[in-house]
Amino acid sequence: MSLAVSFTAFAQKKPSYTPDQAVARMKLPEGFSVTQFAAEPDVVQPFAFCFDDRGRIWVCENLNYETRKSDTFKQGPKGRILILEDTNGDGRFDKRKVFIEKIFFPTGLQVGFGGVWVGSPPNLLFIPDKNGDDIPDGDPIAVLDGWGRQDRHETLNSFVWGPDGWLYGCHGVFTHSKVGRPGTPEKDRVPLNAGVWRYHPTQKNFEVFAWGTSNPWGLDFDSRGQAFITACVIPHLWHMVQGGRYHRQGGRHFNPHIYNDIKTIGDHVHQNYGGRKHEGGLAFFYANGAFSEKNSGQRKGGFAHGGCQIYNGGAFPKQYHGQAFMGNIHHHMLYVDNLKRRGSGFTGTHGGDFMLAHDDHFLGFNLDTGPTGALWVIDWNDADICGRIVHQLGTGRIYRVSHTNCKPVKKLNLAQLNDSKLVDLLNHKNDWYADHARRLLQERAEASRHQGPDEGISATAAETPGLLSKIYLNPKANPTHRLRAMLAMHAMFGLNSRALLKLMADKDETLRGWAIQCALEKKKTNQLILDHLVKMAKTDESKFVRLYLASALQRLPHDQRWPLAEALIAHEADKDDHNLPLLYWYGIEPLVPADKARALQLAAKSKIPLIRQYIARRISAK
Repeated sequence: MSLAVSFTAFAQKKPSYTPDQAVARMKLPEGFSVTQFAAEPDVVQPFAFCFDDRGRIWVCENLNYETRKSDTFKQGPKGRILILEDTNGDGRFDKRKVFIEKIFFPTGLQVGFGGVWVGSPPNLLFIPDKNGDDIPDGDPIAVLDGWGRQDRHETLNSFVWGPDGWLYGCHGVFTHSKVGRPGTPEKDRVPLNAGVWRYHPTQKNFEVFAWGTSNPWGLDFDSRGQAFITACVIPHLWHMVQGGRYHRQGGRHFNPHIYNDIKTIGDHVHQNYGGRKHEGGLAFFYANGAFSEKNSGQRKGGFAHGGCQIYNGGAFPKQYHGQAFMGNIHHHMLYVDNLKRRGSGFTGTHGGDFMLAHDDHFLGFNLDTGPTGALWVIDWNDADICGRIVHQLGTGRIYRVSHTNCKPVKKLNLAQLNDSKLVDLLNHKNDWYADHARRLLQERAEASRHQGPDEGISATAAETPGLLSKIYLNPKANPTHRLRAMLAMHAMFGLNSRALLKLMADKDETLRGWAIQCALEKKKTNQLILDHLVKMAKTDESKFVRLYLASALQRLPHDQRWPLAEALIAHEADKDDHNLPLLYWYGIEPLVPADKARALQLAAKSKIPLIRQYIARRISAK
């Protein structure tokens, strides 16, 4: 039998279970239930989804996907973007629109700023729909190009609006991109083959947020604005810090003088596949190699994990709040990992099974929380776990996982609310509302900048900053509420030096840290802020704050880094921290060849052995 014939035979296989049968087989903790929101033939080959401000779901159908190494490029663009709506709140769609057809290989999407942002390698596209009538205003616009697709699993994916107003996404290790605006010369493009990237929708800036891992396909932020991803093959859970270099599945870091990289925060590694059943959640390994319970014949190893949702939907039982939900593709289930603070960052412990599909074709790899507080899951649904080939063309499901606390929401449209009501939503217990409100406020601020001289000052520009400052400058307000208001103001109009200095002295370490990141967003600052950063590095007792200072170190011009670096490496307490010694090194490394004598003086003052060792190594390197 030829390879082509065998592929055809594979594609004729049927799903294990119908959508209704699949739902009936799923097992969840008490109080939870699953609803089939949509399934084939209404949605097929779903690659990504997101919610709009009306609670509708937008879905990328990737009909060009063929295998990990090939697609149907020569046949032209086949992808579609659908809009699915549940008008009666029963958890099933009852209204379907095709927003656009003939999109090549859509891999991720988000709605906002008068249109839809779509990953379509080699491009990041923006499809305008300024009036929101669900009809594109014109052809897709390539805002960035140069995205690779050498491995069709590992190109741009997992789009999410960050708390700072940037569009964030993931990128895998075996696809090689050189990203820039169309027409950017090769020498000015940004290389990327693993990590987290971000793009500013109005300033049109692109940068790599953090480098490394393997094939991340899941990204989310917690209530402190911390980024987490899940990844395949190598350890599965990562706290992604701005400027971090992380353990790679393969290949080398672009900078050969990194010397070491930051490892997973997971203290366990889920069981290697090997063809065995999951055994009720007992088959996983700890990161130190010890076995849990049985399966001593299994090898230590990781899995393909897809989707990352830090649950802050306000409806699930308290034990799930702030925890990381993810899909385990090999075991056809959803896991929970528990996040706990440790030093400057976090550790992730095994939180057990959440949903067992009992369906070998269930491949849940994309998650999001919706307006009811329920968890939504895309199921690629295929017999091949690793997507080497599509066995079942024309399948795909979307499920809603609800708790009895989740209440139906009807006739939702946040865009119809005024600024004051959007500001109120920043304190909502479900961060879905806060996230959408913050982005809507940012959009309105951008619109206010383009008003004509005869239009006057908009209410957004005149009144909303005062509403926000009353929250983020109030030390008695809830810290999460304060952070949301602060970052809304940052995204809308920016925070001036006076506000930043005040926030850098706040009692809450999260606000102090984020004030540092906001101050260095444009990779430059004034002397007043710079002096204060050095003072914080000397006197602030929070390792979490020093994490932000370490990231800031990399964003300063080289000649401004020395005083801050000297202050940071004087903290002997940081020498065994999971993140800080290496992050300090990433900021110091380019200084060493520029001024070896001063670098030796820095090494002599360092209370962190790794810094002394790496400075010596870098001085002797060619």
